[in-house]
Amino acid sequence: MPKYNFTLPNDSYYILLTLYNCALLLSIGAGGWEYPKVTAFIICMIGLQFLSRKFWFTTFLSCIPYYFIYAPIFPRSTNHGNLQVFIGILFVLFVILKFRKIKENRLDHKMIANIFIYSLITIYFVSGFHKLNAGFFDLTSSCTNYVSSNFTSFLFGESYRLPPMAVRTSQILTILFEMVIPFGLLFHNTRRITTWLLIAFHFFMSLYGFSNFSAFAGFLICGCIINFDHQKPYYQSIIRGLRYYIFFCILSVLISFAVSRLGLFDKTHIRVYNGIIFNMGWLVFFAILLKKSTFIKEQQSLKIIPIIFVIFIVMWGGQAYVGLSNAGNLTMFSNLLTEKSRSNHYLIDTKRTKIWSFEEDIVTIVDIADSLKWENAEPLKSFQLPLIEFKTQADQWVRKHDRPIEIIIRYQDKLHHIPDLKLSEFSKVKWWYRYIQFRKLPKPGTNDCLW
Repeated sequence: MPKYNFTLPNDSYYILLTLYNCALLLSIGAGGWEYPKVTAFIICMIGLQFLSRKFWFTTFLSCIPYYFIYAPIFPRSTNHGNLQVFIGILFVLFVILKFRKIKENRLDHKMIANIFIYSLITIYFVSGFHKLNAGFFDLTSSCTNYVSSNFTSFLFGESYRLPPMAVRTSQILTILFEMVIPFGLLFHNTRRITTWLLIAFHFFMSLYGFSNFSAFAGFLICGCIINFDHQKPYYQSIIRGLRYYIFFCILSVLISFAVSRLGLFDKTHIRVYNGIIFNMGWLVFFAILLKKSTFIKEQQSLKIIPIIFVIFIVMWGGQAYVGLSNAGNLTMFSNLLTEKSRSNHYLIDTKRTKIWSFEEDIVTIVDIADSLKWENAEPLKSFQLPLIEFKTQADQWVRKHDRPIEIIIRYQDKLHHIPDLKLSEFSKVKWWYRYIQFRKLPKPGTNDCLW
């Protein structure tokens, strides 16, 4: 009986699968090892891909524990984490369902590249569009200050603050890099310089603490520019660069383990250390990929599938303007406010666009234990939450804590002293609440930078 060969004939799929696997690793291990067993397992799977192309399938094995962690909390994950859930499922299903065509090299590679290109452009554009608001362009409380704060404190000390001119320049460059530059991927004569600019952008983002997002962006960028139809010598050079990338991805996560668990260096700057190591592989891989890749003029033939991806991303990112989720859908670090009473976007007034009014039905948290936070991360005392978001958080708190939870809130102009939140109607949720996520509302007169 003949032995079936499971080796992929086109190494571009192996490269993309490995990059996606690295993105999973950075998502779960860049800032510490909250899930040490899963992180160690994914490192082992990527290590096998480092050794040989025949282990391309280990990406699927990495997805199993990753999705066991992130699927139950979806969509209450990071912005890029939600995209990884979507795209990962589609990518894995694509390889499984189209495996025979992949083996026979009969796929429409131009359409695959267009899916990557149009998806990446849309992700960047929507992220930048959210930032077109008065809060983001404020010089004192813009999220540009927060995003860069860890790296600047690493270089210059905790008391250092960016000068106003640097803040303004950073704001303008952010919009430029997210809303304008990615469109250069559409044209063969600007694709190389556009890619280099995006590589530089994510180089700095990794230093600022976002190597997890950069690793995911690297997967998308590679899908935009890799030549799917090239021969073995082309892939051999890129795979050598890929091995550098794998090595430094693993090393960066091991550094995070050493800092978070072994007390090596200052924990405050754990993501800076991670980003420095990650960037070593990042630059080597993309320098080789760009050196070997060619960009020729091709006949444009946009098909329906890339358009579907664009529509989906726009709808996912645009939820905030119709009264649905304003967290986890590319609104990260945008200073965006979508309340009807204080919408701050330059182009969209949510007084006119909102269909649902969940965000206007608010609970003011008067007194709460410091250990009870929004999504276990953001303090809530004296802040407000939309009612369905408060109920969702309350349900999480009572599930997590065995002791009675005492809290004082104000709702509909009435003060409620609740001695045991578990017995209150405010902890009773409907199944769909978890799928509509709202951030805490900034205090009146403030312009907080919120994730």
